[in-house]
Amino acid sequence: MNTLTPQSTQLSLSQWFSRNLSAVIAVAGAQRETQRDALAPRPLSAVKIQQQTGIARSTLRALKSPVHGSDANPDLSTIERLAEALGVPPAFLLMRPQDWALLASAIDNSGDYLAAAHKLEAEDRLQAVNPVEKVLRECKVHPDQRPSLLGASPEVARANARDEWRRRACLKLDALMLREISKSGPRKWLAAIAGAWVSQTTPHDPSSSEQ
Repeated sequence: MNTLTPQSTQLSLSQWFSRNLSAVIAVAGAQRETQRDALAPRPLSAVKIQQQTGIARSTLRALKSPVHGSDANPDLSTIERLAEALGVPPAFLLMRPQDWALLASAIDNSGDYLAAAHKLEAEDRLQAVNPVEKVLRECKVHPDQRPSLLGASPEVARANARDEWRRRACLKLDALMLREISKSGPRKWLAAIAGAWVSQTTPHDPSSSEQ
């Protein structure tokens, strides 16, 4: 079930960065020691953020609450410094609700793909080129089954397009997620999650979608 509001899917990535940054700062402060609400979230002060990152308070305000009609546009160094000060991965500051939902769904549906990754590792095939596609093949969700006796039909053309879409998607996620990961445990999980992600996002007719 899609639990995202229409507004959440219409916000720009820049707007989500500002929202994410504000939300994390609001709860990242040190715990109170003497007050009755000692366990209540406390914001990390702009002074402390400036001390830890070198980012001016005026710049921080602009990143958290851009003036109407403009978007926050931090460079990568700024995102990295803010993430380090806040104790979160830099990518998390850029994640949208739909990204989290898709990731959660991929993890939830990764059981069969993880079993396939375990099998590939036992056969010493998980370190080979394009392990994500190998996971899909092991799960028999790729390539598509071709309808028999249809020849060069539109459905066969769509199946060919889906196979090519998955092949390219597997290569892209392999490049993003597994390129620098050689340790077997994380590699198995990432290959499984990537496989589930590709499988659940494959369009019915990739030829009609923008590439």
